[in-house]
Amino acid sequence: MTSTPPNVPQDRLGASPIIYGTSAFAALYNPIEAHWPAEACRRAIDLGINTFDTSPYYGNSEHILGEALFSIRETHPRSTYYISTKIGRYGPKKADFDYSAAKVRASVTESMRRMHTDYLDIVYAHDVEFVSVDRAVEAVTELFKLKDEGKIKYVGISGYPLPYLLALIPVLHERTGRTLDILLTYCHYNLHNTLLSDYVVHFKDLGIQTVWNASPVSMGLLRSHTPAPAWHPAPPRLLSAVQDCIKTVDEHTPGKDLAEVAVKFAMRWKGCEGLVLGMSNATEVEQNSQWWH
Repeated sequence: MTSTPPNVPQDRLGASPIIYGTSAFAALYNPIEAHWPAEACRRAIDLGINTFDTSPYYGNSEHILGEALFSIRETHPRSTYYISTKIGRYGPKKADFDYSAAKVRASVTESMRRMHTDYLDIVYAHDVEFVSVDRAVEAVTELFKLKDEGKIKYVGISGYPLPYLLALIPVLHERTGRTLDILLTYCHYNLHNTLLSDYVVHFKDLGIQTVWNASPVSMGLLRSHTPAPAWHPAPPRLLSAVQDCIKTVDEHTPGKDLAEVAVKFAMRWKGCEGLVLGMSNATEVEQNSQWWH
């Protein structure tokens, strides 16, 4: 009989260094089988990967994650993992952003419903660079209200342009009177971009205790055997460089996937507290856990 995994700390954020990115559940990068999510979540928790990151923007990822976690609740109860999700972005266009206080509250409520929980561990204002500062302040203020009500434990922002995030954070702190708990950024520590390593110390100086680095394979770009998604914004020069890397890896180690090199490269850097990895199934969970260790 499988023993129940240990409970995660509730008096602090004890997230594992690998964060399970569940956008893959929405088949954004490759097709998935219906039974994969529950198996993958179970295996992740058993291997010590205790945090799941999702968003309403990631298709039906929240719903699939919620159903997967609910299906294993007898052996892996809510107390054994953290859930991280987001508010504010609900589609690919600027018109799909809604940072209003009312929408923030409704979005958190809907996320809790989808994931069968009465609290969320982490909630980010998603891709904050696409809205005005006033809207960002409104959304973050409402998130802190939800934190005070016990519906959220940690409040953060997510986004891509590091200079903008660094400039925005002090403004949010001053205008909300609160300090953000966590920051999530993506594609800034990988084989073609290590800019985050220059910025982490500055985020910490602003009081951000936890920084997560997402997408070490650069949103599906850095892999040998699966083409980058058609929507990927990489310019032609970068796409060409990736093909050169694939050839180099294959020449030195035939059959090895560039994704393995990319993930291990990101894992070696211990400059931030979490590495968000997208994983489709239990096999990928086991593979990433093995690479980490």
